[in-house]
Amino acid sequence: MDEVDLVVVGFGGAGAAAAITAHDAGARVVVCEKQAAGAHTPSTRMSGGLVMAVDDAGKGAAYLDACAGGMVPADVTAAWATSATDVLDWLRTTAGLTFSRINTAEHPDLPGADAVGVHQPGDAAFRLDPTAGGGDALFAAVAAAVHERGVDVRWATPARRLIVEEGRVVGVATDTGPLRARHGVVLSCGGYEFDEDLKRDNLRAHPVHFYGNPGNTGDGVRMAQAAGAGLWHMNTMIGRAIGHFPLESAEGGWLNFIIDIDPPGHVIVDRRGERYANETMQAQLLHGFYYEMLRYDYDRAAYSRIPSWWVFDERRRTAGPLTLAHIGAVKVGLYDWSPDNSAEIERGWIARGDTPAQAAAAAGMEDPEALARTVAEYNAACAAGVDPLGRAADTLVPLDSPPYYCVPLYPGGSNTCGGPRRDAAGRVLDPYDVPIPGLYAAGELGQPVGMLYPADGANLSEAFCFGRIAASTALAD
Repeated sequence: MDEVDLVVVGFGGAGAAAAITAHDAGARVVVCEKQAAGAHTPSTRMSGGLVMAVDDAGKGAAYLDACAGGMVPADVTAAWATSATDVLDWLRTTAGLTFSRINTAEHPDLPGADAVGVHQPGDAAFRLDPTAGGGDALFAAVAAAVHERGVDVRWATPARRLIVEEGRVVGVATDTGPLRARHGVVLSCGGYEFDEDLKRDNLRAHPVHFYGNPGNTGDGVRMAQAAGAGLWHMNTMIGRAIGHFPLESAEGGWLNFIIDIDPPGHVIVDRRGERYANETMQAQLLHGFYYEMLRYDYDRAAYSRIPSWWVFDERRRTAGPLTLAHIGAVKVGLYDWSPDNSAEIERGWIARGDTPAQAAAAAGMEDPEALARTVAEYNAACAAGVDPLGRAADTLVPLDSPPYYCVPLYPGGSNTCGGPRRDAAGRVLDPYDVPIPGLYAAGELGQPVGMLYPADGANLSEAFCFGRIAASTALAD
């Protein structure tokens, strides 16, 4: 029977940080990764590669508290903020990465926002630049630091159960046998983006789809529950409006994509063909628009904005792909989106028509004529330079270049946030807030994000920060 000092479950950003931290403290570490090496798509790799850092721990904690909306204890956000003050230095010394500050907090009016910055590896560049290395390059550097240390990464080795003896987690059960850990187990195996039952039972609406790691199927939630863990903020997620499209392969299935509606010349409407919110949040890839999509119509017993419909014209179709090549499925080779969107039109993912109503009918909208009226009203607003939903005048580009296109959009995003409750030291807690001996967590699995996503790169910041925190605590306990 194998026995090591620490077992880390999941080889993403959080797992890498935990493994490096434990190894550098003199521990023998094994990382169990469910995916094969040649099919490894951790969320860190699928991300944009941005990292949120904090200039002042006190102000950063105040900002994270405000974003959490009371869903995360203050000492947990304080631990994150403190670790985030040196996360860039840690990445520099550990993985040879340098960073440039490119953006600020997503909610600048909240207290402490001025202490939060968004950083991109390398020289400063536009954050959506598809030529930038993104998460693929960032994860490659961090993974290289793991391998250079000789850490034992066991590919295609999913952890099936935690081994609990006399109330203490002492290892994991795998298909190749039990693996014991003297100092316990760090769960860093992602959320439940691809577990339909967990999403239906816990998120604020259904269906909700995600463009993050397809391997995130709720394994950590179930393992932690079976070991007695309590759960927290299972209804939270990092949200946007996303594309969800069927595959034509023999086994069927779907692919999900981050959707870039820019440049201007677009509207987003509900199932009745009516605009309902300022589309600028989605155009800027901020994380608030999805809240607008969650309305439940109790008269019709249905979500009136799921799906929503994005309508645009030939100008946007020829401007470039509807998704981002450096984030998500395209980045890791799950799909190759055509430069002019022609392949996706052929697949039926993008409906086309000579008029807005024809495009709406081709897409299967309930009332194509209502969509035609909405487009006419939007074009009139463009002519007047005033939008009733508050879009800035420079975003009011009319839809007047046929043909027209219609794409369904769903609430979704990169990842879920809920999972096993943890304390400020990364210990997993039971339903009475008592630490479960030998069990720790980091990353998307129960990450301390509540109502609002703090800033671009907060996911990676939390992963690297709590990966380090959890490993250090495990070795000290």
